Amino acid sequence: MLKVLTLNIAHGVPSLPMPLPFLLPRRWLLEQLERVAGLLARERADVVALQEVDRAGLFSGAVDPLERLATRAGYPHLLHGPHLHLPGVCARGTALLSLRPLHEPEWNSFEADRAVDKGYVVAAVEDEGRLLDVVSVHLDSFSERCRQRQVARLLQALERRPPRPRLVLGDLNSPGDSPAGSLSRLVEALALHAPSLGGEPTWPARRPARRLDWILAPGALRFREQRTLAERVSDHLAVTAELEWVSP
Repeated sequence: MLKVLTLNIAHGVPSLPMPLPFLLPRRWLLEQLERVAGLLARERADVVALQEVDRAGLFSGAVDPLERLATRAGYPHLLHGPHLHLPGVCARGTALLSLRPLHEPEWNSFEADRAVDKGYVVAAVEDEGRLLDVVSVHLDSFSERCRQRQVARLLQALERRPPRPRLVLGDLNSPGDSPAGSLSRLVEALALHAPSLGGEPTWPARRPARRLDWILAPGALRFREQRTLAERVSDHLAVTAELEWVSP
């Protein structure tokens, strides 16, 4: 069995109208990251996909949020894709935390689009003697046309990797209710599925109204369980799933 979790952590500052961690006192940011780490430690997913997560810089208040989450939640393997990277200032992006080694790691940004801090990371994880690619992706918040272009770039990148099942997690900024939408295109192109393309809403966390956060599995894996967690450790709710191979 493989347990996975996805969460947009809002740069550790979901209470601010704009995600600017350096505006908060250091102890407040650390307390918020501790809440996220507590949830991750409790759920103990084999692989965690994070979005809006930073490395140390002026933007993050000289804190390394990803390193802190990995250390406090007990994850020995991590991968970060800095989709908006200004050395010493900020490294904003997506990430994977894993209890298992991450093989063939890759990342890229959708920098040709106006949302320059959006992109993906991908790595292969071994489960029951098989390798599958696990993707953490963050798509544009405002434009469906932009999300369509970003999905096309993601598909092109995955096509260059060895053929194997793909497990896609992340903030897709799409409710999945349009048959011609970016989420539907991703599902169709990679033959992915979810327990329900309606699903429970995940955003905003205080009064969830839209399903933006997804776990999309390949046909080789089936869902034993999927849950949307109630804890408001970000402006998004976390989603977790337990998956098993269809055939031994």
